[in-house]
Amino acid sequence: MTLLIGRYEYTLDGKNRLAIPPKFRDALREEKGRSLFLTSGLDGCLYLFLPSRWRRLVDEDFASFSLPDKEEERAFKRKFFSEAEEMTPDAAGRILVPRYLKEHAGLRGPVLVLGAGRRAEVWDRARWNAYDRRKVAPAYEKAAKRLEI
Repeated sequence: MTLLIGRYEYTLDGKNRLAIPPKFRDALREEKGRSLFLTSGLDGCLYLFLPSRWRRLVDEDFASFSLPDKEEERAFKRKFFSEAEEMTPDAAGRILVPRYLKEHAGLRGPVLVLGAGRRAEVWDRARWNAYDRRKVAPAYEKAAKRLEI
């Protein structure tokens, strides 16, 4: 399975198009895929999946969408899947970010595309910086000490 790694800074253009990092486009080509899958993520970001991971989520891992509280499960599935979009990058390697996803992630100015292993995440840079200071940096330090990496 391809790991999506790295940190890339872009800006949405006037038509809400976002450049996909060349390494991620290369991974898409290696899979012989044409489209990526974009949906609402947690903590105020968007999730971006390669087709192989999306298929695995839907086909093999659908059990991972099962929750003890079935009302909560239905609500999660409704948001996750209803806001999902299959996106084919244009000739310049850009995808169009729908308005509702742009609003979900608060994308206004500079945008970060972050590799997160099995998926990529799209963040408004200011939102990421605040989240990084508040949650990521302390959690990283704590986990790194425990894992001794």
